[in-house]
Amino acid sequence: MSKDVHVAFIGNPNCGKTTLFNAYTGAHLKVANWPGVTVEKKEGAMQFHNENYKLVDLPGIYSLTSYTMEEQVSRQYILDDEVDIVVDVADASSLERNLYLALQLIELGKPMVLALNMMDIVEERGMDIDFHRLPEMLGIPVVPVSARKKRGLEILMHAVAHHQGEKIKDKIEHHHGEEILNRKHRHNHHKDCVVVYSDEIEDKIDIIEEALVEKYGQLPNLRWHAIKELVQDKEIIEKYPLEFA
Repeated sequence: MSKDVHVAFIGNPNCGKTTLFNAYTGAHLKVANWPGVTVEKKEGAMQFHNENYKLVDLPGIYSLTSYTMEEQVSRQYILDDEVDIVVDVADASSLERNLYLALQLIELGKPMVLALNMMDIVEERGMDIDFHRLPEMLGIPVVPVSARKKRGLEILMHAVAHHQGEKIKDKIEHHHGEEILNRKHRHNHHKDCVVVYSDEIEDKIDIIEEALVEKYGQLPNLRWHAIKELVQDKEIIEKYPLEFA
């Protein structure tokens, strides 16, 4: 018997994530608390094309920092558990704000699909989203959905089924043009990164990566760990302390 495909639903508060989660799981839902904390844990199950899926509705968060219990729970689940694919549910009517979390998830390198929810509101407001350009820029599948009206749900599951277990192959950076091409050449082992920073920051990330490998071996999500060391993420610097001359 093949193992269940583990799907983590994540997103900002009030993005319609739980509505989307409930649309898939229906009555097949288990509610408890995460171990050791009072944060609610929702798990559900569904079948799609004869494959079993375990769905987890993570707490609504704005970023992958570890300041709140909800952020800690969500981050640890994605980092530590056997998540096959992440579905980042974003409010399409407030896309810029919601993309902050999406970019942090992309830096983790986990298989991922971006579900742009509340497309009915986008249409009502006469807004326009370029669904050809956005996936190219982010390097991940982007699917328009409306959880409230149950639109796009099957297309989203097709994307999940197709991309689960597939590492993100990042295609393009925040910035474009010759400058970025030169920077990618200079930092050629980061050529697969969506988010490329200034030369000064990339140099620091390189140094921290080398220090992490030398002291702790080849960590999973090495670049993400290096970035968290750089921004002095409390949990990461306590878990992987480094000393620089």
